[in-house]
Amino acid sequence: MSRFTVEMLLNNRFGVLNRITGLYSKRCYNIETIHAGPTEVPGVTRLVIESTGDEYMKTQVIAQLEKLYDVRKVEITKEEPDAP
Repeated sequence: MSRFTVEMLLNNRFGVLNRITGLYSKRCYNIETIHAGPTEVPGVTRLVIESTGDEYMKTQVIAQLEKLYDVRKVEITKEEPDAP
């Protein structure tokens, strides 16, 4: 298991955050931290989520997030392997 950070750009619409956290919850993925804030583009929000999981979990969460309608961009911006 490693700690990783997923950064997203979202349309700032009602219910988007709920759909994203619901996706994590349905798959029993834990959210360690979550931060949201505006971007320089009106109507677009940056969302940053830190989680822990294995490689399969990372690829699954990225694939599922990319399918959501109001998610414009998804990328893993930071990875920290577990200490031995």
